[in-house]
Amino acid sequence: MRILVNGVVVPFTLFALAAAGWYIATGETPMELLDSITTAPRVEMPMPPRPGPEKPSASLIRPPPPANDPDIKMSMGPVAEPKPPAPPAASEIPSSEAPKPDAAAPTSGAPTAGPTVTSPPPPPAMSEPLVPPGGEPLAPPSFALLPPRDDLKALMGTAPLPDLVRSTANGPLPIIAGGKEPRVAYARPFDGDKTQPRIGVVVVGLGLSKEATEAAITKLPPEVSLSFSPYTGNLDNWIKRARASGHEVLIDLPMEPPNFPMRDAGPLSLLSHQSPADAIKALEAILGKTTSYVGVAGALRSPVVASEQWVPLLHALRNRGLLFVGDGLVGVAESDVPASGSVTLIADETPFRAAIDARLGRLLAAAQRDGSAIAYISPRPVSFERLLAWTATFPQKGLVLAPVSAVVHSQP
Repeated sequence: MRILVNGVVVPFTLFALAAAGWYIATGETPMELLDSITTAPRVEMPMPPRPGPEKPSASLIRPPPPANDPDIKMSMGPVAEPKPPAPPAASEIPSSEAPKPDAAAPTSGAPTAGPTVTSPPPPPAMSEPLVPPGGEPLAPPSFALLPPRDDLKALMGTAPLPDLVRSTANGPLPIIAGGKEPRVAYARPFDGDKTQPRIGVVVVGLGLSKEATEAAITKLPPEVSLSFSPYTGNLDNWIKRARASGHEVLIDLPMEPPNFPMRDAGPLSLLSHQSPADAIKALEAILGKTTSYVGVAGALRSPVVASEQWVPLLHALRNRGLLFVGDGLVGVAESDVPASGSVTLIADETPFRAAIDARLGRLLAAAQRDGSAIAYISPRPVSFERLLAWTATFPQKGLVLAPVSAVVHSQP
């Protein structure tokens, strides 16, 4: 028994204690220790350099010379050009595979007419070129060359309505009174076919150029809505003239541009770092510049729509009975959104004829898909020219040009 204890149990116990101590000290198991002892050490050496000089041309391994190398042709002799395989003789073709004479087959001298292949029509342009290919084929238009209209007449009543205006330190501000809202009271009546797709066009940035503003009022269809800059001088007079020609009126809402401060929308602009209270004050300073408008046309792609004051601004417009046109409406609760419409595109973001026509085509497709669409357009001669040519085709295309108040979605 003593031999068993001294010869087996004691050595095993000592080995177990030694292994446990080694593992505690080094974190290496006995099997790993045994593997490191029995396995030969691995020797790593860098790859020796390639034999021969460093120049590729003097390398021991050279690429094959090109096929037209004259030295090869001289050493190998002339190389015979491959000949096309000769057609099989008539005697070699089995009788079952021999072609049969056809009376209708053309003679060897007559040309053979192949089947007529009709290529499909090209798809409509879904993107506009940055520059017109080959340059503009026509001379640039001017406001003076645009034809005047004889269908401009005032369809709206007198404005402003005293019940819908409240005098404040920022000027006359629109309000809701007696169940009447400015967006309805000052809107152009719409008597078009409500079953057809409707397209609303808003000319933004008016009032800063006298010639452009005159052309927009007197030469565009009365269904086109006109939006005036709050920086316009004599703004009340321009709005009265626009309404007298049958256009409903909006006011531009200047907002911080995406590349601010490289570009600045002016001292009246809404900024993304403003508090909600300061943003409301800035909005009231814009709204107090004039009266008789149905709503505001917001600047697009502004970081303001992602700031904390955006919802309070929309709520303020709703409480004043105004409509909003622009972007930034996705994800906003219906209880905070006024009567509004998202702008589908800017028709003349690239101000060339081909680019404007392509964008108007996209606007048409959006209206046919969704039932309505809204576009911004700038007061440029080429923009007005393409817009007039495009809207003249609406009766054939089953479209209706409508004031923007008839295109926006009413508030719930």
